[in-house]
Amino acid sequence: MAGLSSETQKLPLSPAPKRFKRNRSQKHLPYDVVEIIFSYLPINKVMRLGTASMRFRNSWVMNRKLHFDKDFAKGRGPAEIARILDNVFRQHSGSKIDSFRLYFNHDRVESKAENWIRNSVEKGVEELDLDFGQGKEPFKIASDLLDFESIRVLKLTFCKLNLPLKPKGLCSLSTLVLNKTPAPNGLIQAVFANCLLLENLELRHCTNVYHLKISAGKLKRFKELKVVEGNDLASVHIVAPSLESFFYRGHFSKLNLYGLPAQLNLNGGPLAPALLKFNGPPAQLKHVILCCPPEKICLGTARTKILLSNLVHVTYLTVTSTFLEGLSQKYENGDLRAMEFSLGNLKELTLVMAPTSFCNPFDISSFIRNCPCLENIVIDMGSFSFRCGYYWEFHAKKKFQEDSRPLKLEFLKYVTLKGFKFENPELQLVRFFLETAIILENLDLITSKNHLLKFGHVDAQVYKHCFLEWRASPKAKIVFFNEKDSPIQFS
Repeated sequence: MAGLSSETQKLPLSPAPKRFKRNRSQKHLPYDVVEIIFSYLPINKVMRLGTASMRFRNSWVMNRKLHFDKDFAKGRGPAEIARILDNVFRQHSGSKIDSFRLYFNHDRVESKAENWIRNSVEKGVEELDLDFGQGKEPFKIASDLLDFESIRVLKLTFCKLNLPLKPKGLCSLSTLVLNKTPAPNGLIQAVFANCLLLENLELRHCTNVYHLKISAGKLKRFKELKVVEGNDLASVHIVAPSLESFFYRGHFSKLNLYGLPAQLNLNGGPLAPALLKFNGPPAQLKHVILCCPPEKICLGTARTKILLSNLVHVTYLTVTSTFLEGLSQKYENGDLRAMEFSLGNLKELTLVMAPTSFCNPFDISSFIRNCPCLENIVIDMGSFSFRCGYYWEFHAKKKFQEDSRPLKLEFLKYVTLKGFKFENPELQLVRFFLETAIILENLDLITSKNHLLKFGHVDAQVYKHCFLEWRASPKAKIVFFNEKDSPIQFS
């Protein structure tokens, strides 16, 4: 193919697109306009278009989106990828590169990778996504390599940033993602000192993070912080008045929260215990996501009360059943007592049932009764099945039935139960929602993909009779969704 080297021709090509009837505007579209359009497409797509039209066979040399990610790397070895990238950068004649994405094993060819990065940043790259996770050692990035004002999004996997950062280094950065990358305190502090426009920071599986200190008092745009599965993490101290969203994955058995906010998400996920402390106005912090796995040791009563006291402003909450287990009734001075709390601002609740959880319907109803303003509830059961043992049969079941009768959820409109299997405890939850939600509009029962149910006419009529009898809201629509069958409406 004229204009393309043999290496560049090895880029993945799909069959030429089908010809279509051109209208006048397409026929007379100026060449330079088409070139500009093509320059904003990912390079692989431009190469495919070049095979369909001789007119645009060289359009790729002006391309602004050089994406050589995992999809590109499939079926190619490091040597072949290196030859292709060498050729692309050698022939690239555009003055601007918007984004450069690279998935590459840099072992023994670090200098080549550094040259590609340098070429992209010298052409004003704004998004730099480098994944060197295939290598044996982290790819070392010299500080002068990032001494450019154009970079706004920086995503590094298995890299090592050398300090200190240059005065101009990353000064325009808005998003920083470090994955499997050493992130010592000095690096984090340098980022907050240099990157005054930073909005998002994400630390995933990072090493050398023991006592994470986020000092973002001067950053007016800093809104989102994510800390995922940090094995070394012992504590997190945050001073960020503008922070709106915080995501953390780890155990909450050693979790201590101060100054929490308006949206909280406690999801299931593995790893590190941590002491978490927030300093700053809690009103700004709207999303807090804490992913917590099942605990062998229950969260202490005093610590749980501190946690709950910081959730009073929460409006959107996602928790695992593990969290609800920590709120279940406990013996105090010989008496079995429920924990007293109220989440009066909570409007939406998502509950993810952990497969190994011992949560029962009473745990769920007990929590919901302390959230009087709920409007929307989603319970994702997945493969979970209620394992209601002696505690349920001889104590919790009776309390569940007694406490449900006087309860009225005056604002609840929507309930979704995912992974529904029509098991007896699940049906008791359905009855709970139908009887207590006096303005309920929709109750959706969605079966799991791995647990398909065959519904006969008699079964449908029996369930319809029960559901309509339990329903407190005349306008409530009760619909069962099965993957292979049409939805069944019981009302």
